[in-house]
Amino acid sequence: MKTIKLLDFWNTLVSREVAKKVFILAEKESFNVVFDWSWIDFISSSFADELFAKWKNKFWKNFKISNLNDKEFIIEVIKQSLITRDKFTCV
Repeated sequence: MKTIKLLDFWNTLVSREVAKKVFILAEKESFNVVFDWSWIDFISSSFADELFAKWKNKFWKNFKISNLNDKEFIIEVIKQSLITRDKFTCV
């Protein structure tokens, strides 16, 4: 399983374009990846939706994360993107 260090993309992850780059990198590994959140300070809802919510809806594959223990804000943004996407796909 490959580890994707999100810090390689910056310590604030805000754009859909960056999320698409991360998604493509994960896709090359057949989605057998772990996202390493070390040193990440911020994530936008756009980034979370583009990467995690679309991933879940398109492939129904679980993703793994590491080093997200003390980052409640980031956890909530990811959760909300998944919940929001589920609401829109169920209607």
